[in-house]
Amino acid sequence: MKNYINNQIVIFRKFCYILFITVVSISCENEFNNDDIGSGVMEAPIITGVNLARTDTPAGTGVLGDLYYIRGRNLSSVTKITYNDYEAGFNPVLVTNNLIISRIPLEAPVLNSSNKLIVENPFGTGEFDFSLLTITGFEATVVDNRNAVIVEGGNFTDVSRVYFGTGSEEMGNLVELDATILDIQEDALTVEVPQGIIQAFIFVESNGSIARSESFGFNYPIFTDMSFGWDIGGFGPGDGQELSSEIALGSTSIKRTTDPFGALTFFPNADAEILIPSNFSVFTFQIYPVGDQTTRIKFAVNDFSADEVLIDVIPDQWNRIEVRLSDLYVSQPIPQTIDRIDIQEFSGGSSVFYIDEFGLLE
Repeated sequence: MKNYINNQIVIFRKFCYILFITVVSISCENEFNNDDIGSGVMEAPIITGVNLARTDTPAGTGVLGDLYYIRGRNLSSVTKITYNDYEAGFNPVLVTNNLIISRIPLEAPVLNSSNKLIVENPFGTGEFDFSLLTITGFEATVVDNRNAVIVEGGNFTDVSRVYFGTGSEEMGNLVELDATILDIQEDALTVEVPQGIIQAFIFVESNGSIARSESFGFNYPIFTDMSFGWDIGGFGPGDGQELSSEIALGSTSIKRTTDPFGALTFFPNADAEILIPSNFSVFTFQIYPVGDQTTRIKFAVNDFSADEVLIDVIPDQWNRIEVRLSDLYVSQPIPQTIDRIDIQEFSGGSSVFYIDEFGLLE
């Protein structure tokens, strides 16, 4: 009797095991264990579309480094995937007869290429029109007296939108400001910087895909519409400074009326973050000298103790200036902190100039 009961228990356990495996197999079914895997269709692959994996939305352009769904037929026997003739690795586990999950290599070329996605199997190849998109850098500039940025990279031929974004939907502080596109080249975009931007990411949209830049703007703002913890003063008899609506960007600049060799001076106050120059590479600001002759200014830090940097600026227009820390400290070591900055008139004449968009970049 005891052996009979034990045999029944064993049979019951085997039944439960088989039932468990069956249930798990059914519950784990998904797109990657359908009947089309390894179906052995002996035909060339056909690509019917490409979707951005993150949103599963159609894309006619791919961003380097992003993940995409390649949809079509006869895909299960894929042996090679190329983007603009650059081969991309793939995981066979993420392949069915109708779907391939593929990441575009960061090394894939975006310009002077076929603009094709090609999937190959032992029976032929399938092609799909698919340009690539990336941002390699940017350069701030001034175009027709407007604050602008040149976005570098490619392929920008079909770009439909450029915007500056901060925050995120998850945090509830997402802000997107569209930029006016001034010029489109295959490898460069020139856009006007939207009002109010201090620091943001640049987003470029083309055929359903979006590329994002590194952070644009000041890593350490000193003055953009307002002072960020720095008091504004100056030196020189019979002169002074005030806020003005003559702007490069935003709503407010600093107007400086100065006698010969007078200067606009910035001092940190109790609200300023300590300025450690070794954390940055360049000072940048915009200056508008009033007059009809080229004006010379001197940029100085820490009570003129650094190396001399003299700059010629064009009158009656905004000039974007960059002063590299390596130019300020050629003959001496970089100090631990900076606690004074001067922009001095150095032509030897009375003048008026405006300063805007002043800060440091890493």
